[in-house]
Amino acid sequence: MRSQLDQIASARGGELAARRRAQVVGEGFLGYGPDDQRRFFELLADEYGVDHDEVDLAMSAVETAPDRTARLAAEKNLRSSLRTRRDAIFRRFIGVESGLAFLVQLRADLRALRPPTDDQLKSVDEDLRELLDQFFDVGLLTLSEVTWSSPAALLEKLIEYEAVHAIASWDDLRNRLGPDRRLFAFQHPAFPDDLLIFVEIALTQGLADSIGRLLDPEEDDPDPALADTAIFYSISNCQPGLAGVRLGDFLIKRVANELARDLPDIRYYATLSPIPGFRGWLEERAAQPEPLEGVPIDADGPAVSELEELLRRALDDGTWYAVPDLVGPLKPVLRRLCALYLLEAKSGLRARDPVANFHLSNGARVERVLFMANTDPVGQERALGMMVNYRYALESIEENHDRYLHEGHIAASEEVRALID
Repeated sequence: MRSQLDQIASARGGELAARRRAQVVGEGFLGYGPDDQRRFFELLADEYGVDHDEVDLAMSAVETAPDRTARLAAEKNLRSSLRTRRDAIFRRFIGVESGLAFLVQLRADLRALRPPTDDQLKSVDEDLRELLDQFFDVGLLTLSEVTWSSPAALLEKLIEYEAVHAIASWDDLRNRLGPDRRLFAFQHPAFPDDLLIFVEIALTQGLADSIGRLLDPEEDDPDPALADTAIFYSISNCQPGLAGVRLGDFLIKRVANELARDLPDIRYYATLSPIPGFRGWLEERAAQPEPLEGVPIDADGPAVSELEELLRRALDDGTWYAVPDLVGPLKPVLRRLCALYLLEAKSGLRARDPVANFHLSNGARVERVLFMANTDPVGQERALGMMVNYRYALESIEENHDRYLHEGHIAASEEVRALID
């Protein structure tokens, strides 16, 4: 395998020969078990990175270039030296039949093998992500609307890939593709019969505040002609190998533009989103002596110590939401804690919550914190039933995006800010 990789990297025998060897390597990898896959990735990590001596020489040539012409040539050589040999190998797969799909699967296998704390294979993952970023640029993607009349094979993919709110049956899927719903997906020529990412949308009057009611087939379908709001309630990435490749942010903006064109009565664009990191953050606070420190508490309600005990009980009891003595006192506290988490819990400049970071990076604002919006077991496990509306105000998306990325500023409605004022 090392011999084959050496010849692929150097294109010995010409480009066509290198691509044939790439196909042989790919077929060999597909027959590997987990142990051999890891040895393959370790080989790529240890022996096919950059040549550090070559980089040092190239940097020295840039620094000592006697004139502009020499400097430009030296800079070109430096850029070339900074490209890893792995990158040359990966690019040879692009010209092989189904080679791009193979690279997506290769990265999925790598991410499945690599623990988050494993730095040895991090560089291989980064090389693959950067390459896939180029070949899955939004300009190369097709935006498709999926309907109940779409091919059955494509509908089956929706059931398989739905990662936020599982599709329980074909009837459930039909409900999600009804007249008051829309579903859009990105596709790529390398995956002609597959999906990369899709978003599910409900057309409503006003902001939705319960995922249970939104997905309940027994609920009366609202008249889409009266809808003034598009609720993005589920975004599912379909290819694990494309994790970290920017697809979702482009998808939401493209879909919002499509809806604005086709449904001129839609005035508001918002999400009904999970808060996957909220419970973990709550448990960290609950383990402290004063978990409600810094949280506004109503003067005419229970004492702080009593509320702290109720919070700990709720974290330990999966059915706490059915106990009135817990629900009543905890409602204002959980809403304030949730606002505090979304607006102030950060990792560097970014929101700690991954879903919050995704929407805030796209230019959304935190619009409403929702109590008991998801009472199913997953909703309880993630966030004690809490959910959030992020609003995409088209006129302020760019400003929100820039301030969040460069200043860490989190845009939020007055209602949400008042919870922790």
